[in-house]
Amino acid sequence: CAMIATFRRSVRVESSGSDTARQGSREGATRVAPRRSNLAPMALPHPRRRLALGTTTVIACLAAVSFTSAGRSDASSAVVVHSEDTGLCPFPLEVTVKTQNAGHQVGATALQFAFGGPTTITLRNGSTGRTATLSAPGGYSITPRTGTITFTGRHVWSWSTSKNVPFMSTQGTGSLVAPEYLLGGSSRAKVVDPCALVAAGAPSTKPRTTAAPWGLPRYPLSQIAYAGLTPLLGNLVRHDHVHLDVIVNGKNVPVPAGVGLADPKDTGACPQLPGSQSSGSQSSGAANETGDCDTKNIYVAQVANSPLHTHSASGIIHIEPDRPGVYTLGQFFDEWGVRLTSNCVGGYCSGEGKELRVYVQGKRVPGDPRSLVLGNRVEIAVVYGSPSAFASVPKAYTAGWPGLGCGGVHEPRC
Repeated sequence: CAMIATFRRSVRVESSGSDTARQGSREGATRVAPRRSNLAPMALPHPRRRLALGTTTVIACLAAVSFTSAGRSDASSAVVVHSEDTGLCPFPLEVTVKTQNAGHQVGATALQFAFGGPTTITLRNGSTGRTATLSAPGGYSITPRTGTITFTGRHVWSWSTSKNVPFMSTQGTGSLVAPEYLLGGSSRAKVVDPCALVAAGAPSTKPRTTAAPWGLPRYPLSQIAYAGLTPLLGNLVRHDHVHLDVIVNGKNVPVPAGVGLADPKDTGACPQLPGSQSSGSQSSGAANETGDCDTKNIYVAQVANSPLHTHSASGIIHIEPDRPGVYTLGQFFDEWGVRLTSNCVGGYCSGEGKELRVYVQGKRVPGDPRSLVLGNRVEIAVVYGSPSAFASVPKAYTAGWPGLGCGGVHEPRC
């Protein structure tokens, strides 16, 4: 499960002729220092991924911190933050966030989010100059006894720990329930794709019907919305894994790292864990050479996480929702942007002596493969080809699972 840490942080401001907070950077994260008591968006340490010793469990470490305002603030002041993201869109995306002073209200941050006064977000296509504006006039309150944050009205969500790129809006009343900061309430969520808002035209989310291989979609947030998935706000209520093999005419098709991650960043090779040794090209079975680390490099999102995503090219799909729900193979293919039907995968359809079959733990699954519910520690094989292609279908994933799983049926609570 995600780990929560609570701590205090001092604040500092560099003042010019306006109330614009200057930016600093540390490992690519925007750091903002507000000088007034409204405590407008302030950067926290970026969510990290670490490998548990002796296993390849990937644990999301999310920081939570709250502030108490001190003294009277000028109600007319605002904090403005500028940033540029070059990884999410097919073009540079410029983001300007203007947060109005919240007066005497307590400013707070929880997980990756900062809560301040009413906010306006201006997006600009760095190539064409096309702009769009999002408003977030919603309010919030904090329960002093517990630290639970309740938000109301319209909010536009972005990670203050990164470049403040918006990815979702909510309408209504919701909450981040302390101390785990689980998502509560009944707010209605809608995916926001800032790239689509300032693109020359509406991007297509139609799944690809082309030949393999299939890379990542150009507009991942639009693709996540097309799949009917909602990016994460609260802490995880479930963390399970399945392994997917896609085999076309006897050849494995790679499932790329970064599916379901908005702006995935390659964090490099998995670290060598204590006690693991390798000799020549042969490994002694080091824990970090299993699971996601089987393909060496780990990718993490810089903007948002879908509840279904891949951190590596190992074929492991992470199921990490912040709300109860059922997740299917069809949803994963939809956010990947690849066609999957009863007869077709991508540009390959049954006919002329070839067919598409789907297997779970080596057993053929009848019916529509899109409705296959994703469980835990299950091997799924999507196989297309002639009869000989089905002679040796994977029956189990043997490279090691990244963790036992939690929050699923008959599993411990996360």
